[in-house]
Amino acid sequence: MNRHELAQLRLKQLMPLPASVAGETLSDLLEEWLRDDVVPVVEDLTNNPVFRQSVLLVPGQLFRNSGSAQRAKVSSLADAMVTCAQTLVDAAHEFNVLDALSDQDRDQDKAWLAVEGNQSFDARSVVEKIAERPWFDVASPEDSWAPTAHLNLKHSDPLLTRQFRRLNLYSKLLGDHVVGMMFARLDFWKQRLDAGWTRLQVRLGGLGSQAFAALNGAFEAFIDMDAKYKALLQEWLSGSEPRTRNACMVLLQAYVAYRPSPELTWLGSDRQSLAVHGAVLRNFFRHRGTVHKFQQVNTHSVQHVGTHSAQLVDTRLIQQVAAALEDIAEMYRRGVHADDLIEEARHQYQLLVVVRPRMVFWGGELVAIKWENSDKAWNLMLNLAVKAEGRLPLHAYEVTGAKIGRGLSVRKSNLIKLLSRTTLGENVGAIIDKARGGDCRLDLESHEVKVLDLEADAWTVNVEEFQPVSHESS
Repeated sequence: MNRHELAQLRLKQLMPLPASVAGETLSDLLEEWLRDDVVPVVEDLTNNPVFRQSVLLVPGQLFRNSGSAQRAKVSSLADAMVTCAQTLVDAAHEFNVLDALSDQDRDQDKAWLAVEGNQSFDARSVVEKIAERPWFDVASPEDSWAPTAHLNLKHSDPLLTRQFRRLNLYSKLLGDHVVGMMFARLDFWKQRLDAGWTRLQVRLGGLGSQAFAALNGAFEAFIDMDAKYKALLQEWLSGSEPRTRNACMVLLQAYVAYRPSPELTWLGSDRQSLAVHGAVLRNFFRHRGTVHKFQQVNTHSVQHVGTHSAQLVDTRLIQQVAAALEDIAEMYRRGVHADDLIEEARHQYQLLVVVRPRMVFWGGELVAIKWENSDKAWNLMLNLAVKAEGRLPLHAYEVTGAKIGRGLSVRKSNLIKLLSRTTLGENVGAIIDKARGGDCRLDLESHEVKVLDLEADAWTVNVEEFQPVSHESS
C-alpha cells in the first residue's frame, strides 16, 4: 500500500459517516491526518512535473505579463465587454432612455446610499461603469492562495464592490481561486450587460428605423462579447483538466498549511510568504465553532443538553482534500516519467542536454542530430553544458587529458561542424566560446542551461516523440 492509498484508508477510518461539524477530538485527529498522511503524499507530488505543470498553468497563461494566447483571449473578452457597454450606453443616450440600463437592485442600493450619505458614491449603472473599464485586471495573482472577493478596481467604488459581493456566489476556501474569481468577476460584468441589453431592446423596439439601427449595432457587439465569453468558459471550465488543476491546488494549499517550512522554489515563493499563506489557510481548516453536547435518554433517543465553543476543523475542507486525493490518484500511481521531465525542462531552459538518451534542445526544440554516431562531439557538448551550469570554463585537460589546447580546438571545430547541419544546431554552435589558454565555455547564464540524466528511465523515452517540434533533419 502506497502513501496515497494509506491516506485514503485512514480518512475512511476517521470519518465513516459524513459530518458537517467535527468535535474537538475528531478535529485533532483530522489535523493529524493532514500533517502525517496528506503532506507526505503532496511531498511526493511536488517532485512530479505533471503536478507542477498543473499548478503553474494558470499563472503561466492568465496573468498580465504571461504573453500567452490564453491571456490574449481574456484581454479580448474584456475589450469586447467594454465595447458592448459603450454601444448600449451610446444607444440609450441617443434615445434618452438611460434609465433602461439601471441596475435591478437600484432601490436596495438607494436605501444603502442614504444610510452612507456622508460618503461620495458613483451611483451610475454598472453598464455605464463597464464602458469606462473600471478594472485593472480580471485575473489576479492575489487570488492564488485565497479568494480576495474584489473586483480589482482602478479606483475605489464602494457601491460597485457591494453589488459584486452581494451577487458573488464563489464560496470555495480551497482550490483554483484564480480561475474561479476570474469567472466570478466576468460573470458579474456579463450579467449586467445581459440585463441591460434585454431592457434596452424593450425600450427601443418600437421607436422606428433609427432605433432599430442602434439596436443592431448593440446586438453585434453583444453577440461578439457573448461568443468570446462562452469560448473562454469552454476552455477553462470544461473537460477533465480543470478538475485535476483544482485538485492539485487543493492539495498544495493543504500542504502549505500543514508542512513546516515548505520549500517550493519551482513555484517562485519564498519561505516567508509561504509561512503567511500557511497561517491563513490553517485558519480556514480550523476555526472557532460550536460543539453540541447530547445525552442518551434511552435506547432510541438522545437529548440536547448544552453547547460550548471550541476550535474545530471544518469537515467541508476535509471532504475537498479527500476528493482531490481521488482526482489525482492516477497521477500519483503513474509516478514520474522521463518524458514528463524532458517536457518540463525543455520549455524551462534555453539549452537542455539530456544524457540518456542523448538529446539536445535549444529554445524548447530538439536539435535533430544523431549523437550516438559522434562520441567525441557528444562528450564535448555534454561537458560544456555541465560546466555552464556553474558558469565555469572547460579546460583542455578535462576533455583530452592534455594540458595544451590543440586537441580541444579540433574537437570544438568538429562539434560546431556537426551542429551546423541544422539551423537550431547553428544557434548552439554560436554560443560556444573559445577563451584564452585553450579553455572553452558556453555563452549562457547558469539559469539558462540544464543537464538532465535519465539513465533509469532511458528505455521509456522515444527520441522521435520530440522530433516534430524541430521540423529539421540531421
